[in-house]
Amino acid sequence: MKFHQIIFCIILLSVTGIADIPLDGEWRFNIGNDANWADSEYNDSAWYTINVPGSWEEQGFANYDGVAWYRKTFHFGDSSWIGDTIYLQLDNIRDSLTVFINGGLIAASAPKERLYLKIPRPGLTQANLLAIKIDNVGGNGGLLSAPVLLTDYKTPGKNDSNRLKAHRSWYILPFSNGISVATYNVAERCFVNFTPHLFSQYDHREKTPVVVSSARTTLFKNRREIDLSEMETLSAGYIEGTGIVRHQLRNSECTLDQYAFSPFSSKGALWAFFAVLSAESVDEYAFNFEFNDVAPGVNIGKWSFREGNKLWLFVVCNYDRNLNPKAYGIIRKYKNENPGFSALVKEINWWKNWQQITVIPEDISDIEKSVYLQSLALLKMAQSRERFPARGQIVHTFPPDKMAVASVAGMGFAIDAFLKSGHYEEALAALQFIMNGSCSSLKHYYWSGENRGLGQNYAVSLNYYHGNGTEATDTGEFGPIFYLGNFGMLLWNLRKYIETSGDYHFLDYYWPKISSEIADVIINNIEPGGLLKADNGFYNRGAPKHYFFTSATAYRGLVNAVWLARMVNDEFRANQYELIANALRKSIEETFIDGDNQVIFCLECDDKTFDAVNVLGLLWVFTPQDVCSKETLVAMEKQLKINHGFLRFPPGKRFADNEWVPADLFIANLNHFMTNFSKARALKNWVSSQSFYNYGLIPEYYTTDQADYTGIVPLCGLGAGVYVSSFWGE
Repeated sequence: MKFHQIIFCIILLSVTGIADIPLDGEWRFNIGNDANWADSEYNDSAWYTINVPGSWEEQGFANYDGVAWYRKTFHFGDSSWIGDTIYLQLDNIRDSLTVFINGGLIAASAPKERLYLKIPRPGLTQANLLAIKIDNVGGNGGLLSAPVLLTDYKTPGKNDSNRLKAHRSWYILPFSNGISVATYNVAERCFVNFTPHLFSQYDHREKTPVVVSSARTTLFKNRREIDLSEMETLSAGYIEGTGIVRHQLRNSECTLDQYAFSPFSSKGALWAFFAVLSAESVDEYAFNFEFNDVAPGVNIGKWSFREGNKLWLFVVCNYDRNLNPKAYGIIRKYKNENPGFSALVKEINWWKNWQQITVIPEDISDIEKSVYLQSLALLKMAQSRERFPARGQIVHTFPPDKMAVASVAGMGFAIDAFLKSGHYEEALAALQFIMNGSCSSLKHYYWSGENRGLGQNYAVSLNYYHGNGTEATDTGEFGPIFYLGNFGMLLWNLRKYIETSGDYHFLDYYWPKISSEIADVIINNIEPGGLLKADNGFYNRGAPKHYFFTSATAYRGLVNAVWLARMVNDEFRANQYELIANALRKSIEETFIDGDNQVIFCLECDDKTFDAVNVLGLLWVFTPQDVCSKETLVAMEKQLKINHGFLRFPPGKRFADNEWVPADLFIANLNHFMTNFSKARALKNWVSSQSFYNYGLIPEYYTTDQADYTGIVPLCGLGAGVYVSSFWGE
């Protein structure tokens, strides 16, 4: 297959990333001064050609001091831009300059190290002429340093009102095939943390190892290494809607394209890399791919190719924990089955076919669509393809983070996202993982001489899962940490799956377990006062308490259990669940709504603390038009609002005082249902914009001071899953 054909295939799928327009490269240039040179209709075909950035003294105009003009045409696609404000960013201008776009004056400025000029967006057309007049009084003159570009983000300053614009603050991209994982650091130009499993721990003893600590492409010219950190990034990110990482770099002499992925055609831990060099002549160049801290069992194959002015390196590595000497044969077979560049093309086609069934919401913007598709790709990468019992689980994030575990809440939103986007097979695999898991470790447990266990078998982990599908929990000073809301969450998923897929065979098969070990567990843990027994709510620390979220989730679960029971003609249980659900709702209304018609966070809290996760409870128990829903949202906007979004708790309460991204999405949904469309749109745009700038990834938090990514990144079910689901209503 010819190289140019492959590159064409790749270009068809854009890289998820920032919407900057780079303006470096060749410009038209002339010395002297004529006001007509600002006119977009002026014919500059007889002008000199000059490279930007760089001084004109170094490009044939030595010792020239005075006025010179630069002209360049750029194309503007309105749909690719996020912000309402567009800036022309120039660095190290010598000396004073005057800027025109399409003949209109934009600004004039004295010499500066960095300059941002605001561009009127309505004045831009599809093709635009940028003219810059520079007056140099001595020394090097011109546009001396990169970057030279159009951008919709202005780098923040200490007192800059634009400092909380959407921007890039994250540079680490995981890639996986549902078995093996690694990450690419865009800033450091290296691959790190190769692990042979998605999960951080297989069981309570065996942790997932890092089998390669780091790897990188090394590029040489005339046997001298070229520092990739000094090469300019042209584009970086995922090929849109895939798990394939691409980073394109260049300097004045060559362009380097890097690709990395774990092939979904592989049934084991396998990583594949391509490095592609383009130059006028590649005779002076050479490649290598270095691995560091390689564990026993890692096998590596490297092959180089050349075609015309293209030189490329193909690298494949795998891992076999049993040190099987035949494991290298898997690499050789993969290479032989994928000659030349075809492994990358096949992987692109695999993702294209997978996304073909994706259901796209109507009236979705280009940016939202990009984040939507990338969120689904992330969820696909986060779901285990290993054999039973690991198969189907969806991790919270990727290793080596210790939160690379399958939690019921995180999986719940991932399942919902798969269902709403048309990926039923993935939803089914996740549900089967839960239904076939090994739980009930807290059937009986003693703390302070008291049996606090659930007293019966149950089918859903009270906290999270190890990689082998066994229940895992953490223990604090008040005993095991457990979440009774997990039962209601799963019943919500089960109903949505049956409704959406029509898979009644699944329901018939699992109904005995669903009824006796999920729905009945909720009933058996309702206290005489009418609420669910104390637990840890939604990832709450400290002693168990009576949380609104837990009882609200239980109520919603029982409502769904009524529907499920009637689908299998179990009218006895349907009536029982309905009666208890109505009683639970009444207890919630009587206990958790205070005199201000606001929902109380938990009964034991002595202050009026709000928790943004209670928005889910409002949607599951009440209607958006109920007084308590409206009053609670008003109170949250007073206590939790920060910058463009929301905290989870008021400042100084319980968790980090950072903007909690799931809260932004939950509250956007509630506002939408309340017909507060402008507020809902603003929140959704904020999260979409931030994610678009950060390779389609969604974090746990934005920092308060700069809105940088922090916490768990990427956040899978509670981030990507919630984002996808937010387009489809409750």
